[in-house]
Amino acid sequence: MSVRTYGIYLCYPPQVDLRAQGLGRQLSAFLRAAEKRRDVSFVIACPSWMRGTLRRLCDEAGVDFQALQILAPANSPLLLRIFGGLSRIRKRRRGKGWLSRATAWLQRGVGCASAWAEARLAGTRSYLVLAAISLAGGMCVVAVASFRQLSAIMQGGLRGLSSYAARLLRPAQTRVGSALSNLKRDPLVLRLYRHMEEAEVELLHELIAGRRDIAAWYCPTAFWPHFNTVAAPRLMSVPDVVLAEYPIGFAKSGGARFEQTFHDVQAAIRGSHQLVTYSEHVKRTTLIERYQIDPDRIQVIQHGSNDLSALLSPSDMKGDGSGRGTGYCLTLFRSALDKAVGHERACTYGSGDVRFLFYASQLRPNKNVITLLRAYEWLLRRQAISHKLILTGSPHEFPSIKEFIAEKGLENDVLFLYGLSERELAACYMLADLAVNPSLSEGGFPFTFAEAVSVGTPVVMASIPVTTEYLGSAPVAGSMLFDPYDWRALADRIEWAVANRQQLYRAQREFFDERVATRTWGDVVDDHIRALDRISRVQQRAEADKLRVPA
Repeated sequence: MSVRTYGIYLCYPPQVDLRAQGLGRQLSAFLRAAEKRRDVSFVIACPSWMRGTLRRLCDEAGVDFQALQILAPANSPLLLRIFGGLSRIRKRRRGKGWLSRATAWLQRGVGCASAWAEARLAGTRSYLVLAAISLAGGMCVVAVASFRQLSAIMQGGLRGLSSYAARLLRPAQTRVGSALSNLKRDPLVLRLYRHMEEAEVELLHELIAGRRDIAAWYCPTAFWPHFNTVAAPRLMSVPDVVLAEYPIGFAKSGGARFEQTFHDVQAAIRGSHQLVTYSEHVKRTTLIERYQIDPDRIQVIQHGSNDLSALLSPSDMKGDGSGRGTGYCLTLFRSALDKAVGHERACTYGSGDVRFLFYASQLRPNKNVITLLRAYEWLLRRQAISHKLILTGSPHEFPSIKEFIAEKGLENDVLFLYGLSERELAACYMLADLAVNPSLSEGGFPFTFAEAVSVGTPVVMASIPVTTEYLGSAPVAGSMLFDPYDWRALADRIEWAVANRQQLYRAQREFFDERVATRTWGDVVDDHIRALDRISRVQQRAEADKLRVPA
């Protein structure tokens, strides 16, 4: 059986963690399903710095990274490696000093030796063994005590020297520290990254040009206009162009960074070959009406079902939406809380008794988080609900969100659990009383529905075109949708859903089983392969026509 080879093109900048990106989760689901195909193989072309984040993504998603073909420059740029080293040094300085770490290491070693000695002493019948172990134990105690004293003396001296050096180096440290802390915002870092990406793309495209066996290329987003210079049939995905829909919000939060991204997206779309999108709404309003793309060049391929149930223990699953998980599910939840709010606060929130609403999303202007916060604050103060609100984005991305929470005194009621693993995400959905998605714009039917309902949690969602397109005339639509521009409508829908969660869940589960769960990521992979097959055959016919000699 012949095996067709296709390429996947990725070009994220340095420091991007794919696990925190919606594209990353889609890519992992795509690769997991693609592993089952024996007639097609995929090569991933990416910058050198993406190897690490790809490996972490695959390891977490259960994809065999070693089986993947990665096409990337061998070494990362020297400047990036220096910057990475400075970042690691800065993180190390925030933690314990090397002397403290050495002392702790020695103590752990003595502890292990003590456990071994105790086991031997308890069973020995020899005076010689007893004397030898006792002598060794005494020497260890003296050694640890001496090392502690020496460590204290050295640390005192080093603190004096470091204090003097810090006064001399503080201006430079401040500049470096600021750059390291604000990689996404610092203009100099952005310019350096831009030049670095341009140089990396040249090397990457040389590698791509050498792979004549790759019949066509697929790019899962429209961020990279240089994809259009690949000399092979190309299929580009355009989930949406929210930067054009909410320019003011993105300008306030990201400034020049988002402005450049917007120009890149427009250039990528206008120079594209064949396009894929997730909904008829985006195809019609964005690609055809706004960018005047020929409809014959656009194919709609809907997402597969994001079923999270396989990530949890069967004992955690409550199939009727009536109960809350225990055991493994709570352990995952406490782990996520530990990372986000610290162990002391996590002990309070993670006891298993906390009830909460859950919105899993990055914080972006189109995600409508302020409207959700207004609705939640009204429910908390006026309706006395006992729920916390858990969000998965980083509050540092949008100062207006932090300011609203501080102004309304919601610091102990709104928690940000960012950097969740897939299993931790599934646990949060499972333990939530209700999932909420107030987003004003999405590329396709929001993942929230399948992610929540698959683990037994009902969901309420904004009434936006891509959602109503997918739900159609399903009876469940009326009980779960709300006007995303009206915070009172959102508050009323949340209040009703919490009071009627089992009724809502049963209706949503029926729709999930009949319509959502039947489309797998294997179906998504099959649809993309058919599209790649088609454009590669067109290219082959065109090349054959050029070679045909006239009679």
